[in-house]
Amino acid sequence: MAVQRNVVAASLVCAALVGGLTGCGGDTSDDAVIGSQVKPTVSASTKAPTGLDALTAKQVSDKAEAALTSVTAVKVDFAAVVDGKPVQLKASMSKAGECAGAMSQGKETMQFIGTHHTSYMKANDAFWRDTGETDDAAALRMLHGKWVKVPGDAAKDEDLAAFCDLDSFLENLTSEDDAEESYSKGAPTTVAGQPVVTVIEKKVRKGKSEKVTIYVAAQGEPYPLKLVMEDGESPGHVTFAEFDKPVRAVAPPASQTLDIAKLQDGGGKNV
Repeated sequence: MAVQRNVVAASLVCAALVGGLTGCGGDTSDDAVIGSQVKPTVSASTKAPTGLDALTAKQVSDKAEAALTSVTAVKVDFAAVVDGKPVQLKASMSKAGECAGAMSQGKETMQFIGTHHTSYMKANDAFWRDTGETDDAAALRMLHGKWVKVPGDAAKDEDLAAFCDLDSFLENLTSEDDAEESYSKGAPTTVAGQPVVTVIEKKVRKGKSEKVTIYVAAQGEPYPLKLVMEDGESPGHVTFAEFDKPVRAVAPPASQTLDIAKLQDGGGKNV
């Protein structure tokens, strides 16, 4: 599974898209509020996992990738350090193009919602200022605490699709690169109470080593439940949960939204 660089890239898509305001918006549930960086919670287990233990590490990894790419929806929880800043992402997304979640980088925070027809985005003042999209006081007052409404299916946007459309996200996540790879198995353990098979993937890219530990569910579908990235440019981790569960992508109340046309008429620079 070619995960490390691609997960980081996907987590930064929204920050790169704000020039067009094409749909990084947010989940109104508590899960969408990002605080301090989430730490991996992997507990040791003395029980040997069953089902996958007869396979090689590479075979287990391949099965995990196949299982993940077959899901219709999934929840992603990602945390890493990118360019010295903590980056965090919590998002649910589906192959139908629905998404809901939130992300942060340093002091910048943003929430997003993508439905079949409309995208919504809400960000804090630091996000708007630091990304260079606007420092106009009037525009910031209009944006403060509001969802920006952008007509259009998020999954059909060439850039936003990598963030809101599960097919595109998984394509980026599992795409191959030119790194030299080797696989081995680690000790049996559990993740969130579930027994897992541990696969250690080591890469050498341009003379630099990277390590990804993949925790694959040992019972039921061999989903990758957690990946921990070490030694690379952006160390961190990502967990997957709520496989095939519907995404709660509900538009915010009209009283809390701003149409992008009003922003364009409001005098805000680059908005």
